[in-house]
Amino acid sequence: MAGEVTKSTLEAVKAHMAAEDRQDLDAALAAFTENCWYSVPGLGIELRGKAEIRRWYEDLFKAVPDFRNSEEQYWEAGDQVFLAAYMEGTHLGTWNGWAPTGRRFRSPMLVRIPIAPDGLMEAEVVYNDSADLFMQLGILPRQGSRQERVLQTIHRLRQRLPGGH
Repeated sequence: MAGEVTKSTLEAVKAHMAAEDRQDLDAALAAFTENCWYSVPGLGIELRGKAEIRRWYEDLFKAVPDFRNSEEQYWEAGDQVFLAAYMEGTHLGTWNGWAPTGRRFRSPMLVRIPIAPDGLMEAEVVYNDSADLFMQLGILPRQGSRQERVLQTIHRLRQRLPGGH
């Protein structure tokens, strides 16, 4: 039935993820239907079409040259595939506006992949804990750290100022 996940669709999604790991953009993009989109809500990323998605991957792979997905687990539900995995790599270049930190990260994610009527991926929606990622990269202070306590103090003081809500 059109749009439902089949064994070949699931294998195509797995091949797409393997292409991401190899940084094979042509193979990764071939898994998407023509009118596709890509979203990372935690980072405010909303992309439309293969050209924008290609630029996202190019920037990601340039900034994190050892990027990979690990420990993937897949589930099928109607016309969608879900994937739980870890994204990992080393932040060596500017990524999404953030200067390189040189730090390694390994952060969990859940990916929802709606399947288009042609059996290809309509979209890839990546849900991740951006705070966890940014703490590992040193962009945000670690929970319980001195830096976090300083930020909490500043926040409490701002709340006491007129208009500080």
